[in-house]
Amino acid sequence: MTDAGGASMGDLTMMTAEQLTDLCRGIRRRGAASGPPPGSPEVDGALVDRLEADVREYRSAYYHKPVPQLPPEPLRELLPLMGWLVYEASLDRLWDVKPRSGVSPDGEDDESMAAATLVRRLANLARMLVWPEYAPRALGAIRAQALVESKRDDEAGYDAAWIYHREAEQKYRIYLDTLGQGRERARAVLDLDEVRLQLDLAATGTACRTAERVIGRWDQDFEPLYGSRSKDEQARWTQKMFDQLIDGFETGRRAVAAGERIREEHGLAHQVSEKRLILVTGLRNPAIMTCRALLLAYSLCPAMDDAGRTPVGAQTWADYQAELLGQFNEPFTALCRPVQKPDGADWPLNKDHRRSLVQLCLYLGLVTPRHELPCPVVVDDSLTLHVLDDDAVEAMSAWLAAEVDGGQRGDANTIGTASMPAFVKAVEACRHDPGAASDYRKWRLRWPQLDRYAAEPGRAERITEILRETA
Repeated sequence: MTDAGGASMGDLTMMTAEQLTDLCRGIRRRGAASGPPPGSPEVDGALVDRLEADVREYRSAYYHKPVPQLPPEPLRELLPLMGWLVYEASLDRLWDVKPRSGVSPDGEDDESMAAATLVRRLANLARMLVWPEYAPRALGAIRAQALVESKRDDEAGYDAAWIYHREAEQKYRIYLDTLGQGRERARAVLDLDEVRLQLDLAATGTACRTAERVIGRWDQDFEPLYGSRSKDEQARWTQKMFDQLIDGFETGRRAVAAGERIREEHGLAHQVSEKRLILVTGLRNPAIMTCRALLLAYSLCPAMDDAGRTPVGAQTWADYQAELLGQFNEPFTALCRPVQKPDGADWPLNKDHRRSLVQLCLYLGLVTPRHELPCPVVVDDSLTLHVLDDDAVEAMSAWLAAEVDGGQRGDANTIGTASMPAFVKAVEACRHDPGAASDYRKWRLRWPQLDRYAAEPGRAERITEILRETA
């Protein structure tokens, strides 16, 4: 392994601030849309070995009793950079961890397993740090470990992910309490709050991923496990997913609110650096995930009613749904808020965010009667959304199904992919109002290509049967 300047890093001399910064920037550039640039540093076992050696040196050389409140020099400069490097390295490896569903039937993917191992080592390195409150970005590695666990795509993996999300949140609170009252505190609090936004985004994402996976793959991955117990297991999963989704929604709301506060008080960055982590576009993903969690929870309310659960803070489940729906505009507005590039030009939603926006609005149009967005939303020259009526549902469906750049633009996410009978029934129960958009089951049959798993052999026949049985 070589450092960013090309000098040998075979010795164990503690890396300088310049070396750490160069590695951070080099690893971040590996995530460019065009792919890793030539000569960019590899996140491999040798690099993680080196980071572990440095962190051990931090402890042996500087962490002596009585332990001072503030880290001594040079750690006061090195720790934030080491935290950033752990963050970037774990994120770089996370992208190479494949979901269990994407693994060959012949066994685990070696590259994926190696990447997951490095993420776990980096998370443990974050736990080893001295004065960790001054290396807050290292918490991103524990977040990455949670996301690795969620990619196992089974109940044990989802449960493990939540354990790590809660660990990261607990450490955030401990770090915040540990900070002194000196002039360094304000800077350290901002760093912690920017990291927490990413932690909250990941936790909300796990709630959505769990529900989307269980609801979409029930017929293939879960029904065979439960057999005659399927109905009871659907009720159990419904309650489990609902609780996680409400938790995820509240966490996502907190992330969006924190991002808004940071934007107002400190501004947001146009480029990630050692000084700032959240970009001017950084509220878009939290807003999307928060809206997703809300809509999924909204759809499960009738199933929660059927399970005999009592809504918290509302007289009826219909009242609870109304309260949820009333909170949709807050994150949706954050998603749609105009953002400017450094030169003042508009920074439009990228294609993934545009697709997510349409998926959210399609979901709304299918479960609520003629929902009106807070303002007209121009997706592109062919699609503007405001009142989500039958015509809008068809227009959004066609937009997602359109062939663009050699492939279909997108699917309808969970609302177009559900194979869990209890969820299908719950969606229909949401739509008893005669003003709702056209029949959900008929819409599914009319737009089979919007099923994420439509290409799988036998999928269309299974979905048709599920829709027939739940009618």
